[in-house]
Amino acid sequence: MTAARVPLADYGKVATRDVHQAAEQVGRIFCAHRLAPLDRAPGFNALHNHCRFPGGSINYVAYGGDVEIDPGCLERFFLLQIPLKGAAEIRCGGRTTETSPGQAASLLSPTQPSVMRWRASCGQLILMLDRAPIEAAVSELLQEDVGELVFSPRVRLDSDFGRTLFAQVSRLAARAEAGGLENRRVLERISDTIAQALIWNQDSNRRLLLLKSEDRTPLPPARIARALDYLDAHLEDPLDVADLARHCGCSIRALQAAFRRHCGETITATLETRRLALLRERLLSCDRDYSVTELIHACGFSHLGRAALAYRQAYGERPSDTLRASKAYM
Repeated sequence: MTAARVPLADYGKVATRDVHQAAEQVGRIFCAHRLAPLDRAPGFNALHNHCRFPGGSINYVAYGGDVEIDPGCLERFFLLQIPLKGAAEIRCGGRTTETSPGQAASLLSPTQPSVMRWRASCGQLILMLDRAPIEAAVSELLQEDVGELVFSPRVRLDSDFGRTLFAQVSRLAARAEAGGLENRRVLERISDTIAQALIWNQDSNRRLLLLKSEDRTPLPPARIARALDYLDAHLEDPLDVADLARHCGCSIRALQAAFRRHCGETITATLETRRLALLRERLLSCDRDYSVTELIHACGFSHLGRAALAYRQAYGERPSDTLRASKAYM
């Protein structure tokens, strides 16, 4: 049987069996901390793979054996830790959280002291998010100084939000592994989306105020028009809801609520309708030997079958029928 590939294997920074060396080298990437093995077995080892991008980093950290990690307060960053193997006990700000694969992850806030026990040779996918831009985003939304932002340390991975969050962080790690000159910007966009998801969906000391502020100030129609103009200008590109929200000067949640209120459908549904209209326009005016598949992909659809079905439901014929009829009249 082939062993599973270790995440971010091309970004190895630490691989050692020496406890002091592990604490020093991992500390350079995250922050200074105390590291202590909890068993007497000679199997201690440490592995840290690390890819930095603007606003944070994606990491895979694993320890052989049981260890205790005491970083105190992180100060500069938030730390989302998703266990892929083993388990951990996280004490953060007076609260204790048990984490394990598929059940729960942990989210450490910069101002809350934490102590962690990683058990059963735990390995975790870890997203580090710089503190300043996240607190600045919340301050901008509330139109006041946010002070310290403190998240609930337990993130349920068996909830809809948790499963989506895990998929987003996994996608971030996969994109990091893909490499490429433009990848840093892609990683930054994905991490921004994750940060927005945490701000609006994870319990925190500011979430209730955020929800109340959104209820008090629904978006005006002009913001919706701006959003639609943006969608029309980017129909051929993958949808980045975080970029769209920034363009409109609002939160993702406010934009989603506004689309439901003013358009009667989600942002994704609106985008699909406009992409279908673009596809029909191109099918009817196609003057070169393009295939239906090429035209569908050129209109921003990633799944050929679903796009063809949606087109048939919208226009009562298959894309190939439209293309064949348009060529017959040329």
